[in-house]
Amino acid sequence: MAKFTTTDDVTIDYKMQGQGQSVILIAGYSGNQATWTAQTDVLVASGLQVITYDRRNHGKSDTVNYGMRLSRHGKDLAELISALQLKKPVLLGHSMGASTIWAYLSLYGDNNVRAVITEDQVPTMLRDDNWPFGIFNADISTVLPAIEKLPHTKLTCLKISTEIKGALSQAYQPFDFQLNAPLLLNSAIQDWRDVVIREQVPHLFLAGGESPLWSADHAKFASKMALYGQYHVFDGVGHIPHIEAPDDFNQIILNFIHTL
Repeated sequence: MAKFTTTDDVTIDYKMQGQGQSVILIAGYSGNQATWTAQTDVLVASGLQVITYDRRNHGKSDTVNYGMRLSRHGKDLAELISALQLKKPVLLGHSMGASTIWAYLSLYGDNNVRAVITEDQVPTMLRDDNWPFGIFNADISTVLPAIEKLPHTKLTCLKISTEIKGALSQAYQPFDFQLNAPLLLNSAIQDWRDVVIREQVPHLFLAGGESPLWSADHAKFASKMALYGQYHVFDGVGHIPHIEAPDDFNQIILNFIHTL
């Protein structure tokens, strides 16, 4: 593992492996780099350079009581890209990791991005007249009960392999849900639809067919908003396809990346 320090003095833990087109993998809320254990070696073996990192307050990165907003997480991503001098990486984010990508795009645009892959994350988590995919069907009036429910919800549907379970257990780091509640609330009230509409790079929207958070139809819906949008639904899979169905997930993202 390696580390770099952000401009607001937070030490971020990251790992870089392989050569070739850079791909940054960004885990979701409470997750860490170990969630990508079934992807890293496969992507490296296919000729890609893989970068994983722990967002602030996650994994082995510093836990601090400031910067708990998606805009700061987007800036952290920008500073990682700058520190590693990456040229047009592919950005792949799961759940809040996807929202981190949208925060980055909102602040910095996509001039230095090759493509985007978002995994089971909607660009706005609250239902309205033009968007039927609120988290647990929530709208602005019911956002607080919805986010309070999230940490107690079983997110997966399929049995996770023993190998992945072992990697997650070995890399376990405590996560303070109470401390980070403001980050979750900040994420829940964001609306990235204007960012999606303005994207100028290919974007693959992925969804779990049995995600407990929202209908998988969100991926098709969102892909039509993007200029170069595509989508794929993993049938029978919950909120975390990359650990529930890693072989299928890896093949889908490799097919996408290798056609860029």
